[in-house]
Amino acid sequence: MSDILIRERLKGISNLPTLPAILAKLIKAFQNENSSIDDIAEILKYDQSTTSRIVAVANSPFFGYSRMINSIEQAVLMLGFNMVKSISLGVSVFGLLPLQYPAFKQMWVHSYGVATLSGLMCSRIPVADPGICFLSGLLHDIGRAVFLKLYRNEYLSLHSAGDLLDAEKRMLLCDHAEAGALFLQSLSLPDEIISPVRHHHDLNGSLQHTGIADCVYLSEGLINLLLPGVASDGKWTEAQEEMFEASGMGDGDMEEFKRILLEEESMSAGFFEL
Repeated sequence: MSDILIRERLKGISNLPTLPAILAKLIKAFQNENSSIDDIAEILKYDQSTTSRIVAVANSPFFGYSRMINSIEQAVLMLGFNMVKSISLGVSVFGLLPLQYPAFKQMWVHSYGVATLSGLMCSRIPVADPGICFLSGLLHDIGRAVFLKLYRNEYLSLHSAGDLLDAEKRMLLCDHAEAGALFLQSLSLPDEIISPVRHHHDLNGSLQHTGIADCVYLSEGLINLLLPGVASDGKWTEAQEEMFEASGMGDGDMEEFKRILLEEESMSAGFFEL
């Protein structure tokens, strides 16, 4: 099995002509630099599930707004165009890969935690846009869902593997970081999202969009330190700790991040409708 074969099998779940209409429209809007919040609102107005999740995120501790946000219009005003666009796209991509196995549901909670941390780190690491950081963190483990979709029986047997990446490479000749990147590439998502997904376990070869990749890479490791056991597949390494400190972060940031993650746990379950 090779990445060429995986690319071929990916076509069965990510062929653009067969995508749900809302996802196809969101991808098109994401690629268009001239798209506006009105364009996104027009796409979303008939999708109550997505709009309710955007409103839920706007009310989450991640943003810390003091008053309740009750409508998509208020959420757009508070979150901004790029964050709304990112959340909408993330929800729609996850919709392509419904999670049918209870053991994997915590994986989405883990993904939301990494998204939260990635967004928070934008204020510490120079990055163009927190919405892109949040979306890259949200989608960082999408390759695990791809493997589950393509190779269900084989991948279920790897679920308890001590070193998941090594087990994936041995059995499937490709790890979930690369599979996720290939999947998002097949959807024509921009490289500023694909590259952080590809490098969320290893920054070697990460030459573009390094600020976003750094945020997701650090967040993937840090969540294992702050919330161990929540479907994590990595670990907090010495290299990540050195990068964390070199970015000017310390114990105070750790405490703040953990507080927000704990407050977000119930929200993440609602976000994915678990």
